[in-house]
Amino acid sequence: MNKSTKIILGIIVAVILFFIVRQFVIKPTSATTLNTKTDTVISPTIEDIKDEITLSGSIYADQVAVLKFQNSGKLNWVGVKVGDHVKKWQVLATLDSLELKKNLQTQFNDYESQLSTFTDTTESYKDKIITDTVKRILTRTQNSLDNDVIAYEIADMAIKESRLITPIEGIVIAIDSPLPGINITPATSTITVINPNSLYFRSEVDQNEVTKLIVDQKATINLDSFATEPIDTKLNYIAFTPVSGQSSTVYEIKFPLPVENQNLNYRLGMDGDVSILITDKLQVLTVPIEAINDDNGQSFVWVKNNDTDKIKKYIKTGIETDTKVEILDGINQNDQVVIKKR
Repeated sequence: MNKSTKIILGIIVAVILFFIVRQFVIKPTSATTLNTKTDTVISPTIEDIKDEITLSGSIYADQVAVLKFQNSGKLNWVGVKVGDHVKKWQVLATLDSLELKKNLQTQFNDYESQLSTFTDTTESYKDKIITDTVKRILTRTQNSLDNDVIAYEIADMAIKESRLITPIEGIVIAIDSPLPGINITPATSTITVINPNSLYFRSEVDQNEVTKLIVDQKATINLDSFATEPIDTKLNYIAFTPVSGQSSTVYEIKFPLPVENQNLNYRLGMDGDVSILITDKLQVLTVPIEAINDDNGQSFVWVKNNDTDKIKKYIKTGIETDTKVEILDGINQNDQVVIKKR
């Protein structure tokens, strides 16, 4: 093959490669007819755009105390009713302590008797040689005295535990046994107190979206009961393990509820939505989401070319919401974007 033939073949190969690249890499912006009856022409807009996740949820309380007596007995006094406000460490109910006090006196008498026996035994062996037998006798006497001391302390604890005390301030929301004079067990007589100032908003997020979340992300809560009063807050808890019993893998997330609740306007179980801000941009170019088309994974829009036709322009997109898409490259604000009726 001579030199000129090689040159000709090289030119032919270059031309073929050029058309291949032109067809598959540099996609042509083919024109198509503009249908004025079905196509809508809009201009891209410069505006702020936000990428948010919106989830449903409800109000819960962080401080909930389910109080119950440690021992069974006769319910002597109930000092609260459902709906009452209570203070921290307030006594809510008591058991009849008469029997407990008599038991305490009995334990004290046993202690005094055993103390006397211990003293007599110690005195009788103080001048004798301490053999192994003597050691065992003294040890048994000491153990008996110790056991009587423990029994007395337990009886004293029972008297103290005959008072039901709340460790938190709040509202009484449930009383299992509101009437005194009946015999109760710890399982059959509970009083539940909730602190209305410890409310928070709880939601659940799917495993596909939980990876977008981090603690301290800004969020807005919109309660159904206060539709015109959005509450600004931040994400403050993301569970590491999924919620059990769900059909899909979801994770619990929590948000503080920074509201003044002295009048109890905000209550447990109130439903609403929370919008979590993932990212936002100010004054960027956007188009309606219905203007975006797909061509084998590459996004494009139709742009009006003249009064009779439109051309395809490939674009790069950024933040996407339910209604808008950010345009990074491919068109500008002066282009007239065509939305085809689908």
